[in-house]
Formats: sequence, structure tokens, C-alpha cells
Amino acid sequence: MPRAALARSGSLLVPLLLAAACGTGKPPDTSGDDAPALGGTGSSGSAGSAGSAATSANGGSAGSAQGGASASGGSAADGGSSAATAGSGVVAGAGGASASANGGLGGGAGDAGGVALGGAGGSVPMAGVGGTDPGICEELSVISTLEVPTVEVLVDTSSSMWDTEPPAWPLLYGALMDAGSGVVAGLQSDIRFGFASYKGHKGSSETDAACATMTTVPPALDNRAAIDTVYQEVGSTYDADDPNQKWETPTGYAIRYATQILLDFAADPPGKKYILLVTDGNPNTCQITDPQCGQDLSIKAVQDAFAAGVGLFVLGLGDIVAQPDNGCPTAARCGLLHLQDLANAGVGAGVHPTPGCDDWHASGCTFKNESCNQGGQLSATYTPEAPDVGIPFPVDTRDQNATAKLVSALNELLANAISCTVDMDAIVTGDAALGLVTLDGNPLAYAAPDGWKLEDDLHSVTLVGAACETYKAGAKQLDIKFPCDPSGNPVAVHR
Repeated sequence: MPRAALARSGSLLVPLLLAAACGTGKPPDTSGDDAPALGGTGSSGSAGSAGSAATSANGGSAGSAQGGASASGGSAADGGSSAATAGSGVVAGAGGASASANGGLGGGAGDAGGVALGGAGGSVPMAGVGGTDPGICEELSVISTLEVPTVEVLVDTSSSMWDTEPPAWPLLYGALMDAGSGVVAGLQSDIRFGFASYKGHKGSSETDAACATMTTVPPALDNRAAIDTVYQEVGSTYDADDPNQKWETPTGYAIRYATQILLDFAADPPGKKYILLVTDGNPNTCQITDPQCGQDLSIKAVQDAFAAGVGLFVLGLGDIVAQPDNGCPTAARCGLLHLQDLANAGVGAGVHPTPGCDDWHASGCTFKNESCNQGGQLSATYTPEAPDVGIPFPVDTRDQNATAKLVSALNELLANAISCTVDMDAIVTGDAALGLVTLDGNPLAYAAPDGWKLEDDLHSVTLVGAACETYKAGAKQLDIKFPCDPSGNPVAVHR
């Protein structure tokens, strides 16, 4: 998808109308001893003397005990009828007042008001046991907020990013950071971008801080300028004339580091969290820098991140595309195969075991015995014949159009992060299928492949399929309404 089609201007706070009908009617403020109760709910009246009735010349309401008569109208016994007129002829409105089981009059609601007193039988909610008055339903307007994704751009800063020809580092920098055509510039108002670069050294363990130099910028909206300053500083530290300068690729360590940044980040408004990993090499570990057999720990780090609520997108460029087996043992899945495994793990899908290791717990699995796998143990989870669900993006930086291909690949990857979910300040308490959702005036079907769904939290609505794509392409007007259900109960209420 072209970047221009994804970039959207203005605030991400989208006002949406959600109508949750069936709010309880409220009697108006009245004055005077003889004022009728207009449009109120049923309430409990005090017991009077049996068979007596109090009347009002100006239309006041009448209270009764069990079996007490109402003013100028019908009698009220067990299950009796509602009052008709009172005093000067105020008529109970549409819906009328219902008698309670013990003879008390239930509260009624109507244009001119009704009897609002009950007898000893107790109070009657809403419009009385006798039925619901549609006149008391009203729309509940709320503000819904578009969820904002957070993406930690995790850039491999191993020395091979400069050593290959052409160097991958400046090509990637331009695709991400160019002020006019760069992906971050185009999407920074829709995505909270953070930044982390990693260059590896030998460490004593996978938790040793000496394993990698991590340079970071906290996630935020409109963050291009802050990221650009740090990104350029990182690039300036490489000295091509220094023969001893060699930085490694401890990808598993870096993914764990970036995951913790995202878990510690409190997103407001809320939204999903992702790592965008850009790497040019097969991974090593903190303790073993050669061979590059750190695939298992890298996959494990991605699987743990996904389990914690952080997804991952992966883009390979430079050496891992041009020389996919470079530095990698034959027992491992290297290059594009490893990128595919990371992409699968990043969306929670199964990961292929290495060749000959369908039973990856067995002692005969050669990859288990690689030096990176301490004690002959694999820590990730593998699924024989796993389908390839994730989508990795390899870009050969030797290509004449490498920069344009990088921009296209990054935009396509990040299109998956752009949210089609809105968070409502109302919660659905009834049948969500009654909801009415329209996008630019076009109705969307509930629980349909190209419609909308209610999330498990009951206060988030997500557009799916073609509806989501239309929304990402620039549709702006999303309207959501929830009417009363057939029994007169609200389908949604304020949170």
C-alpha cells in the first residue's frame, strides 16, 4: 500500500456517536402540593386507610393502600387497572400506570403525566410491571478514541551494515528518516514511533548488559525529529578505517530489550504494540559470536514478546538477503528461512524446526548441539509442518531501486500496525448484534468478514476486512449506535 494512502492528517481523537437508548426518564422539578408526577418511574407509596382515596381539585395524584380507590377513575385492587383522570382531568399519558400485585399503583409516564404512587406492594421499576414506555428512551452520546499503535523501530547496527556494498546503513536511514519520503515522517501522526539500535559485543550471559550497546529514543507521536537526531549520532560512530571495529548481531538480546521498553510504556490513548526489526545478518548470541547460531534464542525472544502482547514485523536487507548462509551453521535455518520463522513467531504462528528435527526434543536433533544452544537444549517452541503465516520482507540492497523498495516494504509492514479499533467510553451490556455501525454512511455487518466486531473487553469496536482497508485508505466518518433491545433494556451504558 502506498505511503500516501496511509498517512492521515489531524488528531487521532475521532468523535463518534454511540446511541444507547433506554435511559431512565427523570420527572421534572414541580412545585405546589397538588402538582402531578409527570413522566416518573414507579415508587412506593405509603399505606392509607383501607378503601379511602385522596383527591386533588387541580389534578393531583392519589395514593391508595391495598384496594384503595383512585381519584375520579378506576379502582385499584390486586392486579387492578390504572387511574384515568384526576381532579380537573389530567389524563395519564401513553403507557399508563400499572397496578402492582398488591394493589399499589405503578408509576406511569406520558405526555401529561400519570399516577406515580404505589401502594403497600412496593416500588415498580421503569414504567411499571405492565410494560415499557418508549417515550423514556433517549440517545446516549459518547466520545470514542481511535487506538494508536506503538512501534519500536529496532535497527541492527552490526558492522556489516557498513561493510557490504552498497552499504545498507545509509539506504535504510533514507527510507526511514527522509523528511519528505521517509516512512517515519509519513506515519508519525498515526503511529507512536520509538527507536532502538543495537551493536553486539561478547558478554558473560544473555542477561549481561555488556552484550550490546543499546541506543534508544522513547516512543511518542510526531517523533521523527527526536529519532533523527539520535539515528544520525549512531551512524557517525562507525569508523570504516578501523580494522578492529567489529560489532555483532545479538538479535535475541535486542528483542528482549525492546520488548521491555514497550511493556514499560503506558500508552494513552491505548493501542497495540509492535517491534519493527530491521536486520542484515543471521543472529549470534551474547556468549557465542561465531558461528551465528543464535536462531533459537531469537525465536524464543519473539515468542515471549508475543505472549506478553507485543507483536513483531521483520525486514531483512543487505547480507542476510544477498548471502543468506553467511556465518551460519548448516544445522540452522538461515537467511530468508530465519526471517520467515521470526515473522511467524511475531504473529503467534508456529515456527518450523530445523531440518531433521521434527522431534526437536530428541537427542538426534543436530541443531541442539550447536555451540549457541547451552547444554544441548532448545528454548523456543517448534511446530513440524507449520504453515507460513507471517510475512517477512527481504530487500536486496544491491538492487538499483533499493531505496524505493525499502520504502514500499516498510509501508506495507506498518500498514498492519495502523489501527482499525476504536475505544468507546461506553460498554456493551446487551446483544452487540443490535448495534448499527456505518462507515461514511455505508452500513457494516456485525461479525462479518468485511464488517465489524466487538472486542472481548466489550468497549472496543474493530473494523475488519474490506471495512478496515477502506478506513485506512482515508474514510473518516464512523458512526456507532446501539438501540434498546426488544425488552426495553439498554444495550450499552456509560463506562
